[in-house]
Amino acid sequence: MKRERTLYVFLDESGDMQFGAKASTHFLITAFCTFDPAGTAMRLQALKYELMASGSEDLEFHATENSKGTRKRVIDRINELDRCRVHTIWVDKRMTHPTYQSPPQLLGLFAGAMGKWINAVWGDSEVGEVILIFDSVLTGKERSAFEKRIKPLLKGLQLKFRVLFHPVKQDLNGQIADYFSWSWFQKMERGKGQYVQALSRRHNWDQFNMFSAGKTYYWSGPVRK
Repeated sequence: MKRERTLYVFLDESGDMQFGAKASTHFLITAFCTFDPAGTAMRLQALKYELMASGSEDLEFHATENSKGTRKRVIDRINELDRCRVHTIWVDKRMTHPTYQSPPQLLGLFAGAMGKWINAVWGDSEVGEVILIFDSVLTGKERSAFEKRIKPLLKGLQLKFRVLFHPVKQDLNGQIADYFSWSWFQKMERGKGQYVQALSRRHNWDQFNMFSAGKTYYWSGPVRK
């Protein structure tokens, strides 16, 4: 009898789920997958104490807010981990059909696609349960609508899924997911590819454009000044 293991999937988003004048053009979710969350978190925890000892106050590893020096140290430490499996799903929001132009519907679309990817990669392996850990970005009402949408999608897959909401800032594995997510967003939204290049050298990281077959623009995009 094969031993069943729990796969922890830490999910972090970049961009926003809005469709106004100041919204982002892109939205994406990145999954950082690990069977050993304590082991992967330990590397960043050690870095946090090293920074603390050096007098740094840049101790929350959130790529948008970190200094360039801290970003480099975090990326270097992530690249010391054993080869990780990372998957990013992204879209050009201008191709989002009006049906999905709300946070619960758009996030549900992403979560369903992510569930199918996880099922395709690990469906025939020793995984007994998959825990999907989302950042707490939804309001209570939005979360309820999201869960109502996602549960039937996940229930139809081979693997057993459990959905949790947990703030990224409170989990070092979530902060690893944040770095991958932010890096891809920087490439797509700002044309800065150096962070993706740095993280791609070591890890098994693929990206999927969910609207790659789309030809219709339903939203004109943000207004750039």
